Amino acid sequence: MGQSATAEAFAPLFDTAHGALVFAFNFSVQCYDRPMMNRMAAPGVGSGKGLVGIDGAAQAGMVRAEVHALGKLAEAIIIARIAPRSVPCNCRSACCAGHKPNKEWADAIAYLADHVRTTALAGCTSNGLLRREYVVRYFTRKESRIGFESLAEKHNLARNTVSAHAGKVAFLLGGAQAKKGQAGVPGLENAAMDAIEDRLRAIGMVFGA
Repeated sequence: MGQSATAEAFAPLFDTAHGALVFAFNFSVQCYDRPMMNRMAAPGVGSGKGLVGIDGAAQAGMVRAEVHALGKLAEAIIIARIAPRSVPCNCRSACCAGHKPNKEWADAIAYLADHVRTTALAGCTSNGLLRREYVVRYFTRKESRIGFESLAEKHNLARNTVSAHAGKVAFLLGGAQAKKGQAGVPGLENAAMDAIEDRLRAIGMVFGA
């Protein structure tokens, strides 16, 4: 094996931790509920660097193992941010739309909704469904988020109450950006993403800084 081939064989597979996470969670979805022989034979997400078939499954598994090692809270945050919200469904029922909710993502949201109950919303009156909506709203793109007015009407609450509670959840998870004369505050998501980036760099999965 030549020097260039050797270097390529041991080069990090991903440029960023985000890229590694997206690959790992989407690879799992593509292989969702498929026979093992099909998974072994079929190409996976991505191309090159062995990101197909059995090699792809192994690499996705390595990334997910590092995520799991961070602990339940950080793992739930990463899943909520990265994992697809739905997975393919091949039940072939007349009512089937070809996809169904991703249980892993839903479980992560449920875990975080319970976490904010005793942290960001400790002492506040809120129900489980509303806490879940606050968490989902945080992980949803701004242009697709449910508005405070709609959320307040849906749960028969004052808009200001909903806005205040959602703000507390967003601050816990996302922190606050630095402002003039005021330092930024990192959120739980920042901590989780920094931690997984460090772990993936440490095992040579992602390029260093």
